[in-house]
Amino acid sequence: MKKSFILALMLVACNIGQVAAESQPVIENTEENLSLSLAESIDIALSNNDQIHAAEKGREASKWGLSSARRSDGPTVGWESNFSRNRSRRTGRYFYNTSYSNSWSLTIPVYTGGELEGKIDKNRYLLNQADLNLENVKQTVRYKTANAYANLLHQKDVARIAKEAVEMSNSQLRLINEQFSEGAVAKADVLMMEVRLANNRQSLVSALGNMEIAKYDLINAMGLSNNVNVEPTDVFSYEPYPKELWECEEYALEHRPDGIAADYGIKIADANKDIAKAGYRPKVSGSIGRGIAGGQPFGMESTDSLSAVINFKWNIFDNGVTAANVSQADALVQQSQYNAEYTKKNISLETRSAYERMKIAEKNIKEATAAVKQAEESYTIAQVRYEEGVDILLNLLDAQEKLTQARSNYSNALYQYNLYRVTLEKAMGVPVDMDVPLYVEAEKGGLSADKALKVAEING
Repeated sequence: MKKSFILALMLVACNIGQVAAESQPVIENTEENLSLSLAESIDIALSNNDQIHAAEKGREASKWGLSSARRSDGPTVGWESNFSRNRSRRTGRYFYNTSYSNSWSLTIPVYTGGELEGKIDKNRYLLNQADLNLENVKQTVRYKTANAYANLLHQKDVARIAKEAVEMSNSQLRLINEQFSEGAVAKADVLMMEVRLANNRQSLVSALGNMEIAKYDLINAMGLSNNVNVEPTDVFSYEPYPKELWECEEYALEHRPDGIAADYGIKIADANKDIAKAGYRPKVSGSIGRGIAGGQPFGMESTDSLSAVINFKWNIFDNGVTAANVSQADALVQQSQYNAEYTKKNISLETRSAYERMKIAEKNIKEATAAVKQAEESYTIAQVRYEEGVDILLNLLDAQEKLTQARSNYSNALYQYNLYRVTLEKAMGVPVDMDVPLYVEAEKGGLSADKALKVAEING
């Protein structure tokens, strides 16, 4: 799949906000206000997250593991040195004998029954799995940051609606007080409006508190200190999602890093089985060496020898140890196959769930939009009727409450829609840095993990 298509899909799947800024804001550890877009927030989170750093070290460890396995197939050089001093007594006298010996050897494995080859394959697949795990962690961090950002936008919207309700109640209370001073309304209307205003103020206090908590959640997701005040610059928007469910599901099965990592888990288990089967086969190694010995360090007056050895070793009978190891490895292969199948089913379920929830929210947006218009019209009519004295305060308050509820429903539907688009992006495995299918194709084509990463790099 072309990189341009991947980039386009990333822009489609992530619908909150505007285009990313050209550079990441510089964060100092002092109290300051930060105005951040969603893209900037994600960039900061990807730079600061400890789980990403841990996954990077995990990849480094896997890379060294592969290096170790490959080097085990090469020659080894050894040196052994000994010093001895003996005392003996003969004819009433003590005699001392001092000797030094040194030996050098070069050994190379000729045939290991597939053990070394299996270890190399195993560690190669572990490195591939580490690459996929790193990409998966990045996608998770992006999702959590986008989720926190969306929640902050939503809580700000809730606070705005609560503030509007307070302002409407204040305005209405002033009007009622004027009418009460003229004797046009009863004291009960004033008290009723004061109670409604108090309730709306309490709702506003709660909304502002939830907004502050949402800020802390976003700050934590980005890995910043709590003395930073974050202000989001993006706003919720609605654009119809262009893809069908089957397209999303197909994309997810091809791109989810954890799904492909599960396939590599099967390969790792198969490699372990090959390692276990090596116990059935002989092992052959070759070595050359030299040994010297004498009365002085590196002296050779006593011994100076050269040797060349071919070593053949075969465990004809090991009391069933190899058979047990092979059976264990075979069971682990089957376990990894079941795990991979479960992972793929779960990927399909997550994709379907996010897609359907997004579609439900999409329908709610349309319904809530119409409801807001109707509620605004009803409130205007109720306000005029009450001011003219042809309706009671209770109907006006009911219209105001329905207007506030309609606005809240619209805000919630818009939030849910954007949230589930982000969730769908995570479920589909929309990439952060690595195009998974390109990586797998490059790796199967014989490229090393580092070269495959370069080929599959999104921003490369």
